[in-house]
Amino acid sequence: MRAGPLFGALATSLRRNLAMTCAVVVTVAICLALLGAGLLLRAQARTVDRFLLDQIEVVVDLQDGLSDTDRQALRDELAADPLVTKVSYESKQQVYERFRRDFRSSPDVVAGVSADDLPASFRLALADPRDAEEIVYTYTGRDGVEAVRDQRALLGPLYRFLDGFTLGAFALAAVQAVASFVLIYTMIRISAHARRRETAIMRLVGATNAAIRAPFVLESALAGLVGGLLAVGTLVLAKVYLVDGRFAHQTMFPLFGWGAVWAAAVAVLAVGVTAAAGMASVALRRHLRV
Repeated sequence: MRAGPLFGALATSLRRNLAMTCAVVVTVAICLALLGAGLLLRAQARTVDRFLLDQIEVVVDLQDGLSDTDRQALRDELAADPLVTKVSYESKQQVYERFRRDFRSSPDVVAGVSADDLPASFRLALADPRDAEEIVYTYTGRDGVEAVRDQRALLGPLYRFLDGFTLGAFALAAVQAVASFVLIYTMIRISAHARRRETAIMRLVGATNAAIRAPFVLESALAGLVGGLLAVGTLVLAKVYLVDGRFAHQTMFPLFGWGAVWAAAVAVLAVGVTAAAGMASVALRRHLRV
């Protein structure tokens, strides 16, 4: 089918079904915006994880009364471990000073703790931070060791928070996808009914199945593309006004960059166009029987 008649049929169909097409575009845009939000939350989780892999250490808390000889022997053993690249000792006073810095925004907590209440410790930098669990298992229960702490484990609630929001966004996107399919299905039925005479004439003059399907599929794909562009615009606004605006002042963790936004935008547009065209093809197969 030539491009001129194809786009003419497309324009006619859009005029006839303008209200339904707008409803499809809005529903698809919401669905794809939620999908994009889920992708960006996953990108944020990966950004935080990469940051923590470089920053978080394993801490070996020492028992009170450990002799200098035993402490040095333990340090030598830790330094000889192939998983460990650096061992730093902190006295009770140094641990207390770190505690005061970490909890400077909670003076009541700091006031109730003294240097004697905190254990001296070794802080370990690992060649691969993912080996922290092995270090915890190996040195927990050793003589002179009170506890071994993987600091990444303390951030479990943050990971669960990000994972929960990510799954929630994907679940809502799935619900909206069902609504989008219903609307596209209905739009194709209405469009096919309105053009039933044209379709019959095209069959009589020998038009191929692909030529008959093309205007309907293109109409649905166009709705998916416009909805995808609206979703991408929403993601860009969220990056500008939320991530780079409202949340930019926080200093605890880095935030995802524009690369994650553009990757999500490509995925959103690809899913929007292909899924909408696929839904139209399914609807056509049932209702046009071509």
